[in-house]
Amino acid sequence: MRARHAIAGAALILAASALAGCQGGLAGGLRKAGVVSKPDESMVLPTRTLEMPQDMEALQPRTPGAPNRVDYHPRTDAIVGLTGRPPPPGNADGAILVARAGPRDPAVRSQLAVEDVEWRQTHHGLFFERVFSSDRELVTYQGMVLDAPDEWARMRARGVEVPAAPPNALE
Repeated sequence: MRARHAIAGAALILAASALAGCQGGLAGGLRKAGVVSKPDESMVLPTRTLEMPQDMEALQPRTPGAPNRVDYHPRTDAIVGLTGRPPPPGNADGAILVARAGPRDPAVRSQLAVEDVEWRQTHHGLFFERVFSSDRELVTYQGMVLDAPDEWARMRARGVEVPAAPPNALE
């Protein structure tokens, strides 16, 4: 009789813990997974009005992956709204920076991979650093890590216009 009560008690505890894990049943689980019964109105953007071109022959062919003319461009629209003029060309995608860097070597990735293997073989850190460090990459590349607050102060001292740093970044 006592074993029967123990089995019934264990089954009751198991059932209660299984039901406690549901927390809201099927609807609660679907809500957590991102499935909701109505769309989120803040995520729906209206498209701009369609425009009829003067000459249909002057239209460029559609390029897969290229932005649509009627799509919103929030960053550009915000700059135009705040300043009243469009942003300078090439700033958003870094084209000016890439053009200033000049042509690239097509074999640069393979060359960097070879140099990285050589670096790792000669700069693997001291024995205790290797044994007790949880970050092997930090030990290997320790001299290459940029100290952001020091770099910010250095650039600021040279007169380079830098964005304002958060207050806790310089402490």
